[in-house]
Amino acid sequence: MAYELLRIIAGASLPMTLSSEADIENLRVLRDAGYVKVELPPQGRPASAVVTALTPLGRTAMRYFGGG
Repeated sequence: MAYELLRIIAGASLPMTLSSEADIENLRVLRDAGYVKVELPPQGRPASAVVTALTPLGRTAMRYFGGG
């Protein structure tokens, strides 16, 4: 789930590289919600994504969902 990944990102050192399809799709959800800044590969192409920042909105979401 995207919010579980958000918790992982919040506790990690950035930048963070992820390469599984599920993680990349969850990152798309988090990016579209405005929670993270991420460099994503083109959709449908195997590659990795790099999370560069947790946004202020992402930090607020973490407090709301009990993650920080």
